[in-house]
Amino acid sequence: MKERMNAKVSAMNSRSGSAQVSAIILVAALAFLVYNSLYTVNEWEQAVVTQFGEIKGDPVTEAGLHFKLPFVQQVHLFDRRLLRWDGSEWTLYTKDRRAIVVDVTARWRIVNARAFLESIGGDTARALVRLDGIIEGAVRNEISQYDLFEVVRSSNLILDRDEDIPAVVIEDGEEIIPEDLDLTTMGGEMPPLELDADGNYTAGRPVVIAGILNRARERLEEIGLGIQLEDILIKQVNYTAAIEENVYRQMNAELQKISAGFRSLGQQRAEQRLGEMERELATIQSEAVERSERIRGIAEAEAINIYAEAYNADPEFFTFLRTLQAYEQALGKNSTLILGTDSPLFELFKALGE
Repeated sequence: MKERMNAKVSAMNSRSGSAQVSAIILVAALAFLVYNSLYTVNEWEQAVVTQFGEIKGDPVTEAGLHFKLPFVQQVHLFDRRLLRWDGSEWTLYTKDRRAIVVDVTARWRIVNARAFLESIGGDTARALVRLDGIIEGAVRNEISQYDLFEVVRSSNLILDRDEDIPAVVIEDGEEIIPEDLDLTTMGGEMPPLELDADGNYTAGRPVVIAGILNRARERLEEIGLGIQLEDILIKQVNYTAAIEENVYRQMNAELQKISAGFRSLGQQRAEQRLGEMERELATIQSEAVERSERIRGIAEAEAINIYAEAYNADPEFFTFLRTLQAYEQALGKNSTLILGTDSPLFELFKALGE
């Protein structure tokens, strides 16, 4: 009896353990099924659901948790943010047959994930390769319609500015440049960009970039890649080696012409200042000579008056003094004087001895 009871308990425990294992397996299976039925779309992403390679429904653009059929449906996630494209440098020819090297960059985004997946399999690397050909063709076609200066310049501001050459400040404060001074600005002979009736430029780098962008967008819309170009930028426009040497030669000649003009102007200003200084010096010297002569005449007149007053006060002493001055001027240091007894000087010395 006791053995029979133990057997029943063992059977019940065995069935309970099997039920627990089955429950665990069922929960795990359900969890695995739910895990494969859910997918997450981030705010910067969009998703396309395919079933056996066929697209099901519209692209999912709402961020959050979404459902799909497990095992039979696959989710493809694509970036919705701006993506960058950088092409290689291209050697192109302008309308006036100038060879230039152009470096272009662009920004694009996936606006139709369904078309993007259908056309190129959702591969971003393949999309960049397709953009290479589309943008290069647009750049070549657009640049070939404009002359070089229309591709490089953006406005006529460089031609409209008068302050490219500094004015020469004259003494009275007036700023002028002599009419015969041969000065130029770099590119001063370049023609201006044309304007339409509304005053808008019909050429120039912004116009060229806008034309490239429109051509590329039209081509992308024709082939339907699900891609939209946001903007295009010309990073650099360089001359080829042959043209670059010629440009540098022209720039050097232009700068030499400018420097020669400034040297000529400086020499002219120096000679002008030297002439003014010489005239001022001659005027000062003339005034000084005139003033010195006038002072000397006044002094001589006063000396004559003093001599006259001295002579009138004591004629004999004045005669004696003038006689001594005459002998002092006549006799040197090593001179010998022989006086007769009737000489006035001898009489003077004799009178001094007495």
